[in-house]
Order: sequence, then structure tokens, then C-alpha cells
Amino acid sequence: MLRVSTIVGCVSALLLVSACTSSSSPTPTPTATPPATTDTFTGTLAQNSSALNTFTVNAAGTVTFILVSLQPQSTITMGLGVGTPNGGSCGVSTTQENFKVGTAFTTTLSAGTYCVVLYDLGNMIGPNTYTLTVLHP
Repeated sequence: MLRVSTIVGCVSALLLVSACTSSSSPTPTPTATPPATTDTFTGTLAQNSSALNTFTVNAAGTVTFILVSLQPQSTITMGLGVGTPNGGSCGVSTTQENFKVGTAFTTTLSAGTYCVVLYDLGNMIGPNTYTLTVLHP
């Protein structure tokens, strides 16, 4: 008789524990955010010239431009323009003329194809190689 009551007690305890550990509230689903895309552009920029690159924003959001490197003149100030491609040129709508290595310029863009222009403000002496990164949705 003791055994049956012990077994019944154990089974009852197990049922009680399993009922306490079950959850009836749904797990919240995180809000989906578009994955960030990184475009990296490299090239050589001649004195008194500009370099044009295009990129595509897949969803409206914040776009960040970073001048990663400029060699051999890594401390000079450059110009940066952002706009829409127009044939072989860029219809610049936003500019930043205090763009240096390690600084970021941020703007908000809608989905679409854009161009970025890195240009000499008259500070370059000879050609410089550059690396420009664009982070966007």
C-alpha cells in the first residue's frame, strides 16, 4: 500500500511541476530590420579631380560614408558629394567639404540608386589612393 501511495504522490508531483513550467504567453517576434550593406570603393584620385562611384540603397534609411584611407596625404581635407547618377556624372544634391580620414558623414536616403563623389578641394599634391566605405540598408 505504501508503494502505491508513493507512486501516486510522485506522479502527482511530476504533473504539478510540468504544469508550472509550461508557458502560455507567446514569444515576441523581433521587428525585422533590413540587413546593413557595406560597399567599399578604392581607387586613385588625381590632383584637382574627383572619383565617382555608384551604390544602391535597398530600403529607406540612414546611409553613412567613411573615408577609411587616403595615401600618401592622410591628413588633408577632402570634399564629398552624394546624389543621383546622370549619365556619366553625378547630380550632387548633398555635399560635405570637411571630410577627412576616419570621419563619418551620415544622411538619410530613400531606396534607389545613388552616386558618391570624392573630390580634391585643392589640398592634394599629386595623386592619392583612397578607400571609401558606404554603409546602407
